[in-house]
Amino acid sequence: MAHPIGISRKQHWATLQAAIKEGVKIALGTDQFPFEPNDGTTATIREAQYYVQAGAVFPFIDTTPHGIAQAHIAITDSTSDCHPGAAAPDNIKILVGQAGVALVPVMDKSTNTGIFTTPGQCVFHVTINAGQAGVPNNVTDIVVLNGGSSALSGINTVTASATVRVGEVTANWHRHGHDGGVGNSN
Repeated sequence: MAHPIGISRKQHWATLQAAIKEGVKIALGTDQFPFEPNDGTTATIREAQYYVQAGAVFPFIDTTPHGIAQAHIAITDSTSDCHPGAAAPDNIKILVGQAGVALVPVMDKSTNTGIFTTPGQCVFHVTINAGQAGVPNNVTDIVVLNGGSSALSGINTVTASATVRVGEVTANWHRHGHDGGVGNSN
């Protein structure tokens, strides 16, 4: 079976393996292209990424102009105490909302699961719902902020899945990096 961009799956896998060997940072995402039709009212997307420079913000999931109804985010990071509810992540900050409108942090000590298999690494989980528990009504962005003093490493991971409302456009959406203003569709 041919890959959507005209290469075989075998060629695609070989290229991916070569990129990994060369140290290229790889992000995993949905297998649905933005231009593909969707026969439902929601789509689920998943992202996984771990490389973010110190102090950098990484737009992890951006569904603009469609809103995220719910998302589940899991991270691994160091912490001062890896016990359920004991301490917040040391480095990774997760922000949700609309870039340029309102982003709120969602990872704190309550998201600490106390799960670890590697010393210095702790698992944090959170499920967010738009318009609930301090999360803005309109969520189109999940953003990773590295609040640490060095680049995130192999013990730092971020994984998220989101249910996206593909049948509606989020109110007050904006075009990232354009001067078109609110509500433009081009």
